[in-house]
Amino acid sequence: MKTRFMVLTPIVVAAMLQSRTAMAAVPCVDLMKLSLPESTITAAEEVTGGTFSLPQGTFSPPGAGPLSNLPAFCRVAVTVAPQIKIEVWLPKDAWNGRYRGEGGGGYAGTISYAGLANGLRAGYATASTDTGHPASIGGTFALNSDRTLNRQLIDDFAERSLHELAIKAKAVINAYYGSAPRYSYWNGCSTGGRQGLIAAQRFPDEYDGLVIGAPAINWDRFITAELWPQIVMRQEVGGAIADSKLKAVTTAAVAACDGSDGVMDGVINDPRKCSYDPAALACREGSDPAACLTPAEVTAVRKIWDGPISAKRGERLWFGLERGTPLSGLAGSSPFPIATAHYQYWIRQDPAFDWKTLTEADVEPAFREAQKKFAEVIGTDDPDLQRFRKRGGKMIIWHGEADQLIFPRGTVNYYNRVVAASGGAATVDGFARLFLAPGVDHCGGGSGPNPVGVFDAMVNWVEKGAAPETINASRPLPEGGVRTRPLCAFPKTAQWTGVGSTDDAANFRCVDGRQNPRDFAVTAPRR
Repeated sequence: MKTRFMVLTPIVVAAMLQSRTAMAAVPCVDLMKLSLPESTITAAEEVTGGTFSLPQGTFSPPGAGPLSNLPAFCRVAVTVAPQIKIEVWLPKDAWNGRYRGEGGGGYAGTISYAGLANGLRAGYATASTDTGHPASIGGTFALNSDRTLNRQLIDDFAERSLHELAIKAKAVINAYYGSAPRYSYWNGCSTGGRQGLIAAQRFPDEYDGLVIGAPAINWDRFITAELWPQIVMRQEVGGAIADSKLKAVTTAAVAACDGSDGVMDGVINDPRKCSYDPAALACREGSDPAACLTPAEVTAVRKIWDGPISAKRGERLWFGLERGTPLSGLAGSSPFPIATAHYQYWIRQDPAFDWKTLTEADVEPAFREAQKKFAEVIGTDDPDLQRFRKRGGKMIIWHGEADQLIFPRGTVNYYNRVVAASGGAATVDGFARLFLAPGVDHCGGGSGPNPVGVFDAMVNWVEKGAAPETINASRPLPEGGVRTRPLCAFPKTAQWTGVGSTDDAANFRCVDGRQNPRDFAVTAPRR
């Protein structure tokens, strides 16, 4: 009897692999029976695709509606004790064999449904967590009714929920498809960026590649510093500076420094090299009182740009908003609510605490108290990424230079410390790259070209070894057309060649950005 052998051509192998990932190992509803440690499966349902309406009572941004253009998927909801909620979305027919975790924003408190939808449309099994508390309570979850810190919920928010997300999501994926994901990725900005970095620092085996946008790392310090603009305006001016004046001084700074890179495009290419003094906008005879600055307002704007300073030693505690950045986010008519909640419920542990009682001299003691209480649990600034590097992990970090909420110099400060802890830039280039986006606001928007294709660049690096030298960026122009630019791996920056349109990325090259390390240094001790 002759044995017959099937010749497995590459096409046949690909078809077999596709068939395997296209068919679930178990029906979706059977996942209700899945046993996970400290967990309860609360939903396992087939969703036919098309449009998905968010569960009743879900917190979502104003104007957010049903998610559309979705493929058919299996939706699994898990609650990890005591109250961490996780959702895992599994493509029914076209899984690409990969897992993608989706980050949150602010104090989190909700599933990142829009992120899940984006990952699902691209063929990923995706998952997200609310981090263990509802968004409706903001940062108040940190404090118990007896004014002691709720260490359980703080730890769940800072770290535990992210670890549980990876573990539970992969278990659900394995149960549904009958195989583990071939690659695991993270995608997040702001709090989502911090969440990705906590994984790299503390759980380096969980993700192969991470996209880290505008990371809310240095949490204990930068959140404390977010109230600085309000404190100095109240101390120097007696209250908030008019929005018209804030816009005028930002416009003036951009006009003064726009052309320093040889291109007039309404964007400051490197805010550290802009030394515009708001005194140039001081009120004089004939000035528009709605657009000029009083002497007290000049002083306040200088301090907002400089960032919090130790009243005793004159040392920089943290960084300020960059010149050219919209000031209304932190220096508007009302303080940023995350910052006020941080002082009330985290630092002072007093819901009745009134931030208006703070002076500039009070900021350093608050700064030190926040460091003492929260640096270890949520600072997320450990520069030792060697375990992540050695197991082959990759990360792309990016930050808008005109971020109005998270100070970009804090991200560069962390990156520079990673370089120092890793033995040099050459080592870090092999696993982590930083890209700064001139003129871009918090996680996107602004007057500068926005990063595009960052996640695909990460996948390319992990799976094909193609380390990104540049990231593409684009922005529609008001008069029509699109402006494109390359974002260069730090410390390089994009420079126009002098030939061709300045709206075309092909006419730019990456050159030494000539960064001054002192611009990213904090002289006061970290702890």
